[in-house]
Amino acid sequence: MQRRPHPGTYLSAALVIAIIAATSASAQVTGFVGDLSLVPLEGAIVSVQATDLRTVTAADGTFSLPGATGVDMVVVAGLKGYYNGSATAAAPGDSVLIALRPVPQDDDPSYAIVSPETCRSCHPDQYNQWFGSPMSLGGVNTWVHDIYNGTGTTGGMGSFVYTRDSQFAGHNPNSECASCHQPEVWLGNPFGAILPLAGAPASVTHGVSCDICHKIADIDIANPNYPGIFPGIVTFTRPQGPAYDQVQYGVLGDTDFELPSMMRSSYQPQLVAEVCAACHQDKNDPDEDGIFEEPNGVISEPTYTEWVESAFGSDINSPMYRTCVDCHMPPSGETDVCTAIFPPLVRDPATIRSHRIEGTTAEYLENAVELGMTSQIVGDTLEVAVSITNSLTGHHVPTGVTVRNMILLVEAWREGGSASLVHTGTQTVHDLGGTGDPAQGYYAGLPGKFYAKVNHNEAGAGPTFFTDAFGIQFDNRIPALATDATAYAFAVPAAGGNLHVRARLIYRRAFRFLVDGKQWTEDGHGNPLEDVLPPHYGHLMESIEQVLVAQA
Repeated sequence: MQRRPHPGTYLSAALVIAIIAATSASAQVTGFVGDLSLVPLEGAIVSVQATDLRTVTAADGTFSLPGATGVDMVVVAGLKGYYNGSATAAAPGDSVLIALRPVPQDDDPSYAIVSPETCRSCHPDQYNQWFGSPMSLGGVNTWVHDIYNGTGTTGGMGSFVYTRDSQFAGHNPNSECASCHQPEVWLGNPFGAILPLAGAPASVTHGVSCDICHKIADIDIANPNYPGIFPGIVTFTRPQGPAYDQVQYGVLGDTDFELPSMMRSSYQPQLVAEVCAACHQDKNDPDEDGIFEEPNGVISEPTYTEWVESAFGSDINSPMYRTCVDCHMPPSGETDVCTAIFPPLVRDPATIRSHRIEGTTAEYLENAVELGMTSQIVGDTLEVAVSITNSLTGHHVPTGVTVRNMILLVEAWREGGSASLVHTGTQTVHDLGGTGDPAQGYYAGLPGKFYAKVNHNEAGAGPTFFTDAFGIQFDNRIPALATDATAYAFAVPAAGGNLHVRARLIYRRAFRFLVDGKQWTEDGHGNPLEDVLPPHYGHLMESIEQVLVAQA
């Protein structure tokens, strides 16, 4: 948190120069960062541009950057709420003064969101990564439209439809879907309904666009459970007037490029994690009073708090600390971020992040957990122990909206035989794994385990969609770094032989009854839906197979 100076703590330019000159040394660049009145600014990050030389200003606004080398070094300061500012140090040992201008906190509803195609002019790599990504397709996600009013696909009126089935649809017919899935629409019409797919304007087809994330000045993280870009919780800077002061918030902290009415940088450290909470942490409002932080609500998507409470998010000084950006926006391989700068400002590629922002693609699903299995024959029983360790994510698995689920299947069979060994244990897949023919992916009752967060309605029946949840029926998802262990027993055939044991962990995007009810064959972005496709009827995350020899 920025500490404000004591009243009257204003320094003359001469005094500032004297202070920083007193601390200068030939092996470093020193300086002072203040506001336009030279009030010292504590906690500003100061960098030699496009290098890893970085420090933070002290309470009196001074800083030193040891190890600075070269000539005409651009030193940039950034602080939340201020435009980035820069000065040039001609050589090591120089001292610089940087005065930061506060960002005008206008929020003009008539501001025209900058189109991603405009951003592409200077940021083609970032645009190409974003285009076609889940973020860009958020507004046209057919599953969202099917859940809201049944209009996304031909079978969309099946199963739960909010406008028809929710007990809250009468009082809140619009719900808050647009606050995440069509944020440009929501900004222009807060609390309005999502716009239909037919004839969708650019505000819909842009989904979560550049100017949405990079215009967020602040998120009140003390109230993370409000849905989406909720007014009063998420603060936007929408410049006002024909000759407005543009701003683009970012996390590099060392950019000083300026293009009037189009681009001016400001450091916003919340973009690495807290901003993600806007749409990846929310609660419902069962008493419909507009307050989403009350105890009577049910958290529908707890991904942000799962991370905060994990070893990866609880201590910023821990060597284990990782942000959302660290995992979900990996380095893209580029070495510059803006084609408008010439010659190019070459950066360490580790600092330039992909804007595709993926989470449930094959790469992520197959690198989320570690599956372990031990098996042994004891008398006439094949004993199997399976462990799933969530060692590779910073949140629960599965996470996200409550229809996401995982199924562990444990199978045993005799080599050369077509029938499975008889399961004599009690650990089986919950009915939400699908009741029906196992050959078609209906796994309820088979040896294994179903993992999900399942809500119940006011009458105590579940599952129910999160908008109508009054409580949690069960939540057996696996927290970060935790291990879930299960045990199974199979009857060894009298004939003995080679016995195969296999454990498979399968990810599903929705409960099977919901998929069937809406006749979904594609995910919300138009990709083939693995939940209904052989051989696994879901995405295979992990698999282990072992062979044991049983004596006749």
